[in-house]
Amino acid sequence: MEKEVRNEIGSVEFFDKSLKRMQGAVQIPTESFDDMGKVNEDPRWDIFIEFHDYLKKTFPLVFSKFEFTPINTYGILLEWTGKDETLKPYLFMAHQDVVPVLKATESRWKYPPFSAHYDGRYIWGRGAVDCKNELIGVLEAFETLLEMDFTPERTILAGFGFDEEISGPQGAKFIAKHLEETRGKDSIELIVDEPGLGIQEVDGATFALPALGEKGYFDVRIIVETSGGHSSVPPDHTGIGVLSQIISAIEAEPYEPELTPSNPYFTTLQCAAEHAPDMDSSITDSLVTLGLRKTIKKSLKSKRAAKSVANYIAKKDVHQRYLMQTSQATDLISGGVKINALPEKVYAVINHRIAVESHVADIRCKLRSLIESKILKKFPMSLNAWGDVSGNTSTSAVGQITLENFDEPLEPSPVSPFDTDAYKTFTGTIKQVMGEDIIVAPSLMTGNTDTKFYWGLTRNIYRFSPIREEGRADAHTVDERLGMKEHIEVVKFYAQLILNGDRK
Repeated sequence: MEKEVRNEIGSVEFFDKSLKRMQGAVQIPTESFDDMGKVNEDPRWDIFIEFHDYLKKTFPLVFSKFEFTPINTYGILLEWTGKDETLKPYLFMAHQDVVPVLKATESRWKYPPFSAHYDGRYIWGRGAVDCKNELIGVLEAFETLLEMDFTPERTILAGFGFDEEISGPQGAKFIAKHLEETRGKDSIELIVDEPGLGIQEVDGATFALPALGEKGYFDVRIIVETSGGHSSVPPDHTGIGVLSQIISAIEAEPYEPELTPSNPYFTTLQCAAEHAPDMDSSITDSLVTLGLRKTIKKSLKSKRAAKSVANYIAKKDVHQRYLMQTSQATDLISGGVKINALPEKVYAVINHRIAVESHVADIRCKLRSLIESKILKKFPMSLNAWGDVSGNTSTSAVGQITLENFDEPLEPSPVSPFDTDAYKTFTGTIKQVMGEDIIVAPSLMTGNTDTKFYWGLTRNIYRFSPIREEGRADAHTVDERLGMKEHIEVVKFYAQLILNGDRK
C-alpha cells in the first residue's frame, strides 16, 4: 500500500490535479477581519458557504464517506472511523480563513492576490501558505487513500476552523468544545497543526522544527488619570508626560533571556550542537560545558554556561532571543482630545509574549514593583494594580495610575513530551517522507495558534507545517506564494502519517 500511495502522489497526473485544487481554494477570498460579528449575523462570513461547496465538489469521496459535522455553521469536523476503537484518534488541524488583503497593497502584488497564478514553480496568492496548503494537503491525502479503498485501523479526525487569524473564538473553540463533550478529555493520540518553523537549513544541516509549545500572551493596559485644565497653566508633568515616563521605565528594564531544560529551544540547541557542522564554535563550546551532550552532567557548570549561551544568542539574533525571553512592546497609546486642554485620562497597552518558564502573575508583579519604585517615588499618585491599591491615596494625590487586563491573558502552553510513541511516529514520518538525513528537533513558537483550545484533548500537540523553507514565502504580506513541489510533500506526509498510525 505504501509504495502505491507514494507512486500515486508522486505522479505527474496527481501534480496537475493538486495544482488545480490549490488554485481553486486560493481563489476563494475567505478573509477574516478583526471586527467580524457573530456567525449568521455578519454577512462577511457568507464566503465560507462558497468555500464549503468547493471542498465538497473537489473531494467527493471524503464528504460522502466521512462523517461530516458542521460546527457553529462554518467549522468543519471530519471523522474517518477506524476499525480499532481501542486506538486513540489522530487529529489534523488547519484553518479556512486567511489574513485580509489591504486594498492599498493590491497594486504591489506581482500577481493579483486571489488569482492563484502559477508561474511554473509557485502558486501566488493570499492563503497559499497560511494555510490552505495544509487544509488541501490533508484532504488530498484522505481522498487518495479512499481511492485506494484504504480503511484505517485508527480513527482519523480533521478539524478546520474559520477564524484562526482572529484567535478562533467562533471556530476552533467550538470544535474543541464539541470534541471534549463527545469524546472526553485526553481522548486524542496526537494533534498536528500549522505552522511551526517547518523545515530549514541551520548551520549546514537540515532541521525539521516542530513547535512543542507556545509562549504565553498578556496585554496590559496602563491608565493615567490626572486633573484637567487649560494648557496655558500646566503642571510640570501632564498625564501624557507621566505615562511617557512609565513607558520609558518599562523599556529600560527588559526581561532577561533564560535557557532551561523546560524550554523546547534548549533541545533545539542541543541538536544543533550535535549535528550542525557550521554552528558558531563559541556556542558549541558553551553547550558542551552546559551538559547538553550526554557525557556532561555537572549541574553547577550547566547553569553558568546556560546563562552565557542565552546572553550570547540574545545579542546575536533578535528572533532567537525571544525564544528564551519574555517580550514587552508598547503597541497602543491614546490620550488628549484638544490642543489647549490638559488630558484627563491617557492610556497605553503593553503586549507581552511570556517565556515558557514564566507566568502571567510574574508580569503583574514586575509591572507593579517597577511603577512603585520608579514612578510613585517621583509623583504623589495612587496605584491600582488589578484591584490592589498602593501609593498616595490622600487628597493631596495628583492622580491615579491603573493597571488592568486589556483582554484575556493566556499562560504559556503545556510543553508536549518528546519521549512518547506518538512523537516517535510523528518524527519518524517526517524523516521517512522528507529524508533520513533531516534532524528533527523540538522547537518553540513565539506566537500563538488556536491549539490553545485543544490542550485538554492531548499532551501531544505538534505545530508543524511539513514544508521546506524554499517552498513558502511572504505569509501575511504581499506576494505570498507556495512551491507546488513542496506542497506535494505535504500530501505525502499526511498520507504516510495515517499509514504509520496503524502500526501498533
